[in-house]
Amino acid sequence: MGNHDTSERQQVLLKWLEEVVNEKTKRYIQERVIGQMEWYRKKSSNYKNSYQFWSTVSIILSGIIPVMSILADGSLIIKILIAALGATVTGIGAYLSLHSYKNTWEIYRSNREKLLSILYLYFNQAGIFGKELSQDDRDTMLIETCEKYFQQEVTDWKNINR
Repeated sequence: MGNHDTSERQQVLLKWLEEVVNEKTKRYIQERVIGQMEWYRKKSSNYKNSYQFWSTVSIILSGIIPVMSILADGSLIIKILIAALGATVTGIGAYLSLHSYKNTWEIYRSNREKLLSILYLYFNQAGIFGKELSQDDRDTMLIETCEKYFQQEVTDWKNINR
């Protein structure tokens, strides 16, 4: 999804946020939920860019190896370059695996989308935030749902990083 789509969604959220009457709930959504969503967006983008950069470098270097092997014809320098390129490609693969750029990018993106979904349900009085609830109950349910989600995320990260 491009920045344009993200910007439009952000504008919708901010418009909806203006309609929140309870100042405490409005601050919670703005500072805690939207703030966390923005953090996820930035981190996801950073991890995505790192993953794509190092993957591209690895692909290019991998493509150079067969071309250089044709030119090797007994040249020690070219054989050393081929070995160095192969080692670099292996190192990049290990680096990507160690830092889990792709997995972390996907997790952060998914987390942002989950929070966005919770807000959409809240602002549209749908799902667990249905119209049968009073606004105070909806506000309480929003905070409880988000905090439960944040707590689960911390638990998941602890389990992943063991």
